[in-house]
Amino acid sequence: MLTHRSTALRSPDARTKAVCEEMFADIAVAGPRVLSLRYFNPIGADPKLRTGLQLKRPSHALGVLIQAHQEGRSFPITGTNYPTRDGSGIRDYVHVWDLAAAHIAAIERFDSILTGSMRSIAINLGTGSGTTVRELCAAFNNVVSTPLATIDAAPRPGDVVGGYTKSDRAA
Repeated sequence: MLTHRSTALRSPDARTKAVCEEMFADIAVAGPRVLSLRYFNPIGADPKLRTGLQLKRPSHALGVLIQAHQEGRSFPITGTNYPTRDGSGIRDYVHVWDLAAAHIAAIERFDSILTGSMRSIAINLGTGSGTTVRELCAAFNNVVSTPLATIDAAPRPGDVVGGYTKSDRAA
């Protein structure tokens, strides 16, 4: 059962994840065991490029970067006065292929993870280190033929400095 949180829930996304995990723990008391995989910022495509952007107007950083590049416009870095290495928000971007591998591992190891009285657990999936939005833009510019210009913008409503996972359980 999830009873302790080491960090405050600072975003609507974090709060809704926590509510669902508490619900899963309650359900697991009398019902099926629940293993919840908690990841933060999926990014990328599978190696055969069968997946990628699925939304016409994406809202996630990489999708907006790609779209700005395709349209020849600047990329707005929303929030540039955070207490991070470069002032931009920090996220734990985890590749979708790594998430797919984690899902398979969770299925294969389900019975060895949820043993005895343990009926429910949440496992963080991530790199364990954060990447700032400016660092993401720099990495993007390293692989495109024409670098993308950025502009500083105000934070979006609900934006937080961000963070990254503590992924010990995933190991």
